[in-house]
Amino acid sequence: MAEPEDRRVIYGTHVVPQVSDTRGNSETREEGSTVGTSTYTYYKLDDTVAKRFGGKGSVTINTDQAVDGWVSFLSPVDNLWEAVDNVWNLDQTTWDGERGVSTSAAVLRSDTVNIDFLYVKNLGSVECQLALEGDEFDILIPGGAAVSMRVNSVSSANIKVQTASSTTTIEYVIAKTP
Repeated sequence: MAEPEDRRVIYGTHVVPQVSDTRGNSETREEGSTVGTSTYTYYKLDDTVAKRFGGKGSVTINTDQAVDGWVSFLSPVDNLWEAVDNVWNLDQTTWDGERGVSTSAAVLRSDTVNIDFLYVKNLGSVECQLALEGDEFDILIPGGAAVSMRVNSVSSANIKVQTASSTTTIEYVIAKTP
């Protein structure tokens, strides 16, 4: 199998600023009782912002990312001690998994490789906090939300996650600098 000359991550984002309004409808009878009570939430484009935002990006990444530590999910063959030298581009198994996050700050990779791309999705319902430098958890990821970004040579040892309370689960992909 030929080795690819260039690997890229292509990503995109789309944001629609919305406002919500809870509406209801009901009728009052002559004797004073109410019928047909229902409420629903109505969403519309925020008039203050009045436009949608979005963009696409492309990041060239290193062709040598052979070990599994670049993603939150591990190949099923990694459960076997004698199979830990398998590289992801030679393995034909389906990967699946998630990583637990608690109130203690956890580094996604313990080495010090420069990273150019980061994707983190919060699979739980508790808000996840992300730090790219030290212990400054400036990026908040609500339950069900995700972030993807070009990080321009941030050390993998600086990328940390935690929650303010309780626990949640995430999935992530990080790609190293070429």
